[in-house]
Amino acid sequence: MRFLILALLIISFAAAMECEGSVSLGLPAVSGIGEGSSVGSIVPVEIRLVDGNGGAYINANPNTDRDLQESFSIAADVARDYAHDGEECDALLSIKDNSEFVQGPSGGAAFAIMAYSLFSGEEITRQATMTGAISEDGQVLQVGGLYEKALSAKANGKKYFLTPIQSMDEKLLLEGISGITIYEVETFEEARDFFFYGATPEERPLNLSVAPIPELDDYAGEKDGNFKAITESMIERERQTIGKLEDAPIRAYYLELLGQQEELLEKGYYYSAANGAFLNFIMADSLLHIENPDVEGKVGEVEGCLEGIGDAKLTYENYEWVMGAQAREKRARNQLELFRENDANTREEEYLIVYELNYALAWCDAASMMQETAKRIGGELMDEELMRQNAEMFVNFSSNYTYIDESETYQNGMELYGEGEYAGAVYELAYAISFEKAYEIVEEEGVEGLDISVVNYGSRETLWGSTFRAHSDYLAAAGDAEGAYAVALFSYAMEGVGQQVDDAHTSGLFMGSATASEEGECECPQCQESVCAGAFALLLILPLFIKNIQGK
Repeated sequence: MRFLILALLIISFAAAMECEGSVSLGLPAVSGIGEGSSVGSIVPVEIRLVDGNGGAYINANPNTDRDLQESFSIAADVARDYAHDGEECDALLSIKDNSEFVQGPSGGAAFAIMAYSLFSGEEITRQATMTGAISEDGQVLQVGGLYEKALSAKANGKKYFLTPIQSMDEKLLLEGISGITIYEVETFEEARDFFFYGATPEERPLNLSVAPIPELDDYAGEKDGNFKAITESMIERERQTIGKLEDAPIRAYYLELLGQQEELLEKGYYYSAANGAFLNFIMADSLLHIENPDVEGKVGEVEGCLEGIGDAKLTYENYEWVMGAQAREKRARNQLELFRENDANTREEEYLIVYELNYALAWCDAASMMQETAKRIGGELMDEELMRQNAEMFVNFSSNYTYIDESETYQNGMELYGEGEYAGAVYELAYAISFEKAYEIVEEEGVEGLDISVVNYGSRETLWGSTFRAHSDYLAAAGDAEGAYAVALFSYAMEGVGQQVDDAHTSGLFMGSATASEEGECECPQCQESVCAGAFALLLILPLFIKNIQGK
C-alpha cells in the first residue's frame, strides 16, 4: 500500500513538471490602422511551454504593443484557470509575421484556446479559427475588422470562424459571406467547447432594437451655424440612401438611428450627430451594393469628388475650416490610394473594397463642404508661417510617444506637414497626440486617472474647441471615458491654437519665436516627455486658464 501511494506521488510529480510542447494556429488579423483602412490576413502564431512559474512572455520580434502583451497574459491565466494546471509553466508566444509591429488585443481569445490545449493536453481542431479579445473572467470581447478576418479565414481553407457577439452592422456584413460558417461566442467556455468538443455555439438572431442615446442637457457652449448646416446635409444624404434599402425592418432600424442624430443635432451636439450620419451612410450605401459591388464605379465616384474639392485661401477667419478640410481630404486620398489597385477576385472581396471606398467618399464629401464654407467665409489672408510653427510644435511633441508612429492619423499629419498643408497637419497631429495621451493614462492609472472635468474646464470659443467639447460630453454620457478624455484634450489643444492665431492677428505678429524645446529648456524631440509636456502646457493650456480666470 505504501508503495502504491509513493508511486502515485511520483507519477503526479512527474506530470506536474512536464512543461513542454507547442501548438500553432493561423489567426486572422487586420493590417492597417484606423477605420476604413484595413486588409485581412492570416498570421501564424505559436505558443510553447517551458519550465517557469506561471508567466506569459512574447518574443521580441516583431515588436508588439501593450494591448497585445496584456491580452496574452490574461489569455494564459484564463487557460490555466479552466485547465486547472500550468502554474509551474511559462507560456511563450511567437508571432511568425514579417511585420515590424503587431498590435491589438484581438488575438486574446484564440491565445486562450491555444494555451488551454497545452495545459489540458486536449487536441485543438484545425478546421476553425477565431478573433476576439479576452477578459479576466473569460468573456470574449468585441474587436474590429470581422469582415476582413472572415474573408482571410475562408481564403485559408477554414470551415468555421468564431467571433465575439456581433453588432447589427457586423452581422449584416457577415451574412453576405458564403463558403464559411460563422459563429458568435460570448465566453471562453463556449469557444472551448467548440474547438475541443465540437459543441455548436448558440445561434444569435439579428437584433434590430436601437439602444437609446444617453440623457443629455442641451449643449451650453458656442454652436457654429455653418457646422450645423453641414451636419444637416450629411443627415439628408444619409436619409436618401437609407430610403433605397429594400428590407423594411433594416430600413426602419437605420431611420431610427437617424432620428437619434436629429435629436443630438437639436441639442447642440453637432459633431456627435455628424459622426453618426457619416457611419450610417457608409453602411447603408454599402448594403445597397452587397449583391453587385461595382468597384470601378465606386473608384470613379471618389475620384470625381476629389477633383471637385475647392482650395480656399487660408485666412484668420476661416483657418479652422481649412484645417478640417485638409485633414479629411488627406484621409480620402490615402484611402483611395490604398484600395484603388486591388486583387479582389470574389464578390465578397469586391464588396469589402466598395465598403472601404465609401469611407473615402464620405471623407471627401465632408472635405468639400468644409472647403466651400472656408471659401464663403473668406477674410484677411494668413501667413502660412503661423500654421507651420504650430505644426512644428506638434511634430516635436509627438516624438515623445513610443507607439504614435502606428497611428494613421499621425501618419496623415506628418504627410500633410511634409506637403506644406500645415493647417491640416495641426489638426491631425493634435488629434493623434490627444488619443495617445489618453491611452497612456489609462495604461498607467486605469480609467480612474481620467479627470475629464479638469480638461473641459472653462469656455470654448473656437469651432473645433467647442464642437469637440460637446462631443466629449456626449461620449462621457455614453460611457466611453477614454474617448471622451481624448476628445477633450483635442478640444483644448484646438482652443489653444485658436488663441495663438487670435493673438497673432490682434498684434499683427506671428506667435513668438520660442519653440517647444526652448519653452521646456530641452532639445525636442529627444527631451523627456515630462519636460515637453510642460512646453505643451505653456504653449497651449496655460494661456487658456489665464483667459478664463480673467473672464470671471
